[in-house]
Amino acid sequence: ENSGPLFAIVGMSPLPPLDEVLHAKILGYVTEPKACVSCQSWKQYLYDALKLEPRIRFMQRVKENGSVTFCYNAVRPLGEDFEESVGYTFNFFSDGIYRLAWTRTYDAWSSQGEQHYGKWAVDMDHVCCETLEPKVQAEETEMRYAPAGFKFAVPLEEILNAKGGYFQAKDGSRAAEWELPARTGKIDSGDSVWTAGMWAPLESEVSQVQAPQAPQVLSSMRADARYVDIDGEMHEVSGDIVANW
Repeated sequence: ENSGPLFAIVGMSPLPPLDEVLHAKILGYVTEPKACVSCQSWKQYLYDALKLEPRIRFMQRVKENGSVTFCYNAVRPLGEDFEESVGYTFNFFSDGIYRLAWTRTYDAWSSQGEQHYGKWAVDMDHVCCETLEPKVQAEETEMRYAPAGFKFAVPLEEILNAKGGYFQAKDGSRAAEWELPARTGKIDSGDSVWTAGMWAPLESEVSQVQAPQAPQVLSSMRADARYVDIDGEMHEVSGDIVANW
């Protein structure tokens, strides 16, 4: 009889941080058949609050296959006949180790690449990654390893939706939040040219029609703009340099 008011009070605030012992007790309640049927609403609340559904699906795939592969690709126009193409290939292994190889090219202008050796762990609805010192050195024909200490988190839903294949981002979409820290170990502060002024919403002929808002697709601010990568940040090339190049 008291479960109704108690659940209403708990549902008004987010679930507090849980230590390992309390976390284990709650998960035990969720997985116990007799306890689950006693209060379906509380079970659903726990699944939603702890993001259990995507976590369970991901861990099941890791256990069944020994690893999970996730490939992420995106193409972003930076100016007329000039675009950025990025590709990331992750492998999450059952022993808690992950490997990543990424490449980034700008047509004939330049290219970058690196590989990761690190550890992963699931936190809520993200896979948290941290680079470690590799056990072996990269061969001459291999890409260099990233330094230890890079930390970033990839959404579980993106990995699960790819189903072991490719996730292709929409052309012109902004970079995912995890891309910059995965490549450079830096957190995007929002002050770089990339986020502050490189992209602008595309105008739509049906913008006056009242309809549900669709995700914005972004285009470069100027068709003749040219950019270079300096320490992981994009900077626009001066107009006189472009004209004389």
